[in-house]
Amino acid sequence: MAALGLYDREVVPYTNRTHMVIRSPQSERQLWESRYTKDKKIWASESRIVDPLHPDSIRVRRIAEKVIGATYRTLPINSSHDGTKRPKPQTSHLEGFEWEVILVKDDDPTAACAPGGKIAVYTGLLDRFTDAEIAFAIAHEIGHIVARHYSEICYAKWSPIPMFVPFFRRSEMEADHIGTLLLGAAGFHPYASLLYFRKQAIIERESVSQDPILFNPSDTTRAERVMQPKIMQEALKLYKEAPPDEGTSSQATAEGFSFRQTLGDAFQLISTRLRHALTGGSAD
Repeated sequence: MAALGLYDREVVPYTNRTHMVIRSPQSERQLWESRYTKDKKIWASESRIVDPLHPDSIRVRRIAEKVIGATYRTLPINSSHDGTKRPKPQTSHLEGFEWEVILVKDDDPTAACAPGGKIAVYTGLLDRFTDAEIAFAIAHEIGHIVARHYSEICYAKWSPIPMFVPFFRRSEMEADHIGTLLLGAAGFHPYASLLYFRKQAIIERESVSQDPILFNPSDTTRAERVMQPKIMQEALKLYKEAPPDEGTSSQATAEGFSFRQTLGDAFQLISTRLRHALTGGSAD
């Protein structure tokens, strides 16, 4: 009990779950962004990062912007609290993000994230999933960031693996919950999350390799969880209330991620490359 004094007690936005975290938002961001930077350097050295001007990269960034915009527009949704015994949902860790979404050449049909707004989408997702299903994969990753799972589950890692698994599975289910709400708020039908799980189940059955320890809940369990009336009805409500073009959210722009800016940067990069080609110089 004395050790619990070292932790911060916070409430997760969207789900209202109280949990303990072991890092400040600043240290959390520094730790995981440094790891993301190392991974990014490796991907770049292996020529695995897809050109930001490639249509697939632009497609992924535009999908991500809609989910990011929905996140800032809806925070903190479903954040009822008694005001005395429970703290308010933690949202300050989402301030000042410089969002970055990159596409990485990898057959794995998934995505990854790091606190601070860094998201890597693998090309395997684009091969078999629709825009709405890709949006859910991204929303799931943002759910981890919103819930600060990377600072919560770390203390569970100090325990033996059999004790760690329940913590990990709970974080995955919570990211699904948050991701489904964000999916609807971004203007994508929430049922796309169910289609995502269905396709992932097919892909896993077709996969030759099997992990000896299944950290993730089964796709059936995850689908049943998000189909709960409390989650799906709220997601459908958000879907009906979503703006026609969530990608123009001023809040998303204020947090450093704007598709218009991204497109402007793309045109500038094209002009630079053309200028180098015409003058015989080398592009950066």
